[in-house]
Amino acid sequence: MNLSFIKEYLFIHKLIFRKYSILRISQIMIVKKLNIYGSILDVGSKASISNVSNFIKTKEKINYADKYSENQNDLKIDLENYDQNFEKKFKNVLLFNVLEHIYNFKNCLKLCNSLLETNGILYGSTPFFFRIHGSPNDYFRYTEQSLIRLLREEGFREIKVSNLNGGIFICFFGSISLITNKIPFLNNILLIICQLLDLFISLFSKNSKNNYPLGYFFEGKK
Repeated sequence: MNLSFIKEYLFIHKLIFRKYSILRISQIMIVKKLNIYGSILDVGSKASISNVSNFIKTKEKINYADKYSENQNDLKIDLENYDQNFEKKFKNVLLFNVLEHIYNFKNCLKLCNSLLETNGILYGSTPFFFRIHGSPNDYFRYTEQSLIRLLREEGFREIKVSNLNGGIFICFFGSISLITNKIPFLNNILLIICQLLDLFISLFSKNSKNNYPLGYFFEGKK
């Protein structure tokens, strides 16, 4: 067991103790490994300590685009409506935990594409096994196949979609932990138990993680 693995595991448990969901932690762990250069727009988001984008290692200032933001520096944007023109383009557009809240999701992806420079990259994530959470509404859950097809249809290329954690017991943990997080350290113990149980299940079902994903991370180039 190497030192980097231990540090990563301790970091995960620190976030568990701080009552982060296992889905958000999985998103944080993947964005920490990204190498992002150039201008950044975080779509459907405004400055907040809970943003997944806070964990991206970059020297660039992160810009925000949100319909309800009261910050005059943020881009006011209606993700349901593609018929909007924005002069500024960005090298990177982020779309974390937004797509499931957009009923006209194709318009959202078209808009993200239009906000990108040529060869710019869209990075995003969306839940699969996660409770209904209105913001203000919660409409959809997407599979890997649907994300690939949607991104391709809206003009993206070099598309990559990957699982954000998964397994029968991790999905169970993702649900029960929202209740048990009221008891200090209980979720830290439950996480270890669920991880061990999923490890045992994997001996008999090699596709358990793929069949029971917490969510997906996706990216595509304009």
